[in-house]
Amino acid sequence: MTEEKKQITQNLMLTVAMLILLVCAAVPILTEWDPARMNYIRWAYAFGAVLALAERLTERYNGSNVRLRRLVRMGKASALCYCVSAFFLLWPAFSSTATYDRRDWLAFLLAGAVIQIYASITYEYVLKKEKKSSQEHGSRKQG
Repeated sequence: MTEEKKQITQNLMLTVAMLILLVCAAVPILTEWDPARMNYIRWAYAFGAVLALAERLTERYNGSNVRLRRLVRMGKASALCYCVSAFFLLWPAFSSTATYDRRDWLAFLLAGAVIQIYASITYEYVLKKEKKSSQEHGSRKQG
């Protein structure tokens, strides 16, 4: 698989995963809590979280910029937050004795979202800054 096709596949995987997480997170917040419907929502949310983690684990940064490498790792940490969130969402399905507060999973969802938003915005900014810096160094060497 070429690097461009790999990038397109990764972007598609992450987009689908984020849309699944968004829809599955919005349903219990915006509608009445229906246990029958929530069973499907839980599993769909878990699928989205695992899909996001799979995409993040295949993502690589091979450059020398330490900040960009850290931001890629932060993206992986956000996907782990989504998986922990899915665990807390699925926990009542496996345990009949678990006391369940419907908001536990939201804390990890929000933590993952904040980390991902920061990492995504900063990654693009640092990448542009690095390209601009490398272009300036290239023009200085030529001139």
